[in-house]
Amino acid sequence: MPSFRGHIYVIADQIPNWLNISKSQSQLRVISTKEIIDNKYLPTFNSHAIEANLHKIPHLKEFYLYFNDDYILGRPVSIEDFFLHGRCPVIYGDDRLTSNTNVTLNIHKKAMLNTNFLLDNFSSDTNTNVNKSDRRFLPHAPHPLRKSIAEEVWFSKFAEVHREQSSHRFRDMHDVHPAYFISRYMMEQANVCVEQRRMKSACPPDGKDFCNQVLTNSFKKARLFFDELRQRSQMPKFLSINDRTRANNRNQSRIHEEFRRFLKEMFPQKSKFESRDCTL
Repeated sequence: MPSFRGHIYVIADQIPNWLNISKSQSQLRVISTKEIIDNKYLPTFNSHAIEANLHKIPHLKEFYLYFNDDYILGRPVSIEDFFLHGRCPVIYGDDRLTSNTNVTLNIHKKAMLNTNFLLDNFSSDTNTNVNKSDRRFLPHAPHPLRKSIAEEVWFSKFAEVHREQSSHRFRDMHDVHPAYFISRYMMEQANVCVEQRRMKSACPPDGKDFCNQVLTNSFKKARLFFDELRQRSQMPKFLSINDRTRANNRNQSRIHEEFRRFLKEMFPQKSKFESRDCTL
C-alpha cells in the first residue's frame, strides 16, 4: 500500500524474535490483549473474542483495516480497494450464501449464522434496499471497518453479546463473527455508505483479487499450488495461505520449505519491520 501513512497494530502477547519494535515512535505497535480485553477474560485463545475488542486499541482511527496473520498482499493495492472515496468501507462477499445448507457447518459458518439470528431479531429500522437473503460469506481477506460503528454495536446495541463473547477463552459454537457482524450492520442498520463487491471463494485460476488456500499433508499438492501461482501473469491482490499440516507428518518440513521458498521469491528483501529475514 504505497499511500499508507497510518499505524500498524499487531495484537500479540508473544513477540516473534525477528520483529523489529526497537525504533521509538515506530509505525508498528504491538498491542497486548491486556490493553483491550478485561483481565477477568484472560488469557484468551479465541480470535472471535479478540476481534470483538479491536475497536478498543489505543489511538485507533475511525477507518481501519483488519488483517489476520495469514494474509498476504500479492500486489500493490490502493485505499480505493478498501474505502471508496476514502470513507465508504468496501464489503467483499464471496459466491457462497451463509444460508446455503450445502456448506459444511463449521465454527466459522456457525458464527455467521449466529450473527444473522441477532440481526434478524434486532428491532430497529432496517435499510429496505438491502436483501437479507443475499448475505454472503466474508472471504478470508482484509476487512475495512469503522470504529464508531464497532462501538455502537458492542457498547450500545449488543453489550451483553459482547460480554459473553469476550468471556469465551476458546472459539465457541455460540460466538458471533465480529467482522461479519460489523460489515452486515453497516449495510443493514447503520446510516453509513458502503460499497459491496463480490469475489470467488477458494483459489480459482482466474481469480484476480482473491486466493485462499489450505496446505494439507500432501507435498505434491502444495508444490503444484505454488507452481501455479508462479505461472500467473499477476498475483491475486489478497492471498491467504493456511497451514494445516500435522507435526508428525513426514512431509511437513518439505511443505514448509516450499512455502518459505515461495515467500522468499515474493519478498526478496526484508522489510523495515524485520530485524532479520524471517523467510530464512
